[in-house]
Amino acid sequence: MPSAAPESAISAQLLEQGGEGAVGLAGLIIVICGLVLVAEGARRKFMKYLRTAQMSARMRRVVELFGMTGTIARGLVFALAGVLVIDAAITHKASESGGIDKALLTLRNQPFGEFLMMLAALGLAVFGVYGLREARWRKV
Repeated sequence: MPSAAPESAISAQLLEQGGEGAVGLAGLIIVICGLVLVAEGARRKFMKYLRTAQMSARMRRVVELFGMTGTIARGLVFALAGVLVIDAAITHKASESGGIDKALLTLRNQPFGEFLMMLAALGLAVFGVYGLREARWRKV
């Protein structure tokens, strides 16, 4: 099971004296990293690392759209995973935490959950396509 390792690591930390604080801090750091990714995607910061002068105008628009959409989706999924870790620290239930898979399952269990999960999956797929374009156009 993919989330067994994070779950057992969180369980061990929660058993330690003051472990809830450490787990909560780790969750907060994950949330912050996710929000930074969202901001970088919205500000299109990733474009400065690409050789845009060598792209056609159409390719530049496509790469920008995919990079923005994919990076924002990735950041939101990371932030949701961090929120789940924080929740585990507050409730002392390591089984409630997990990785990206648990975050997507949490989305699925919400109202309109299947739609939200499809959006997250589509966003992550778009990020994957952007990654292929980035590999082609990255400044080295």
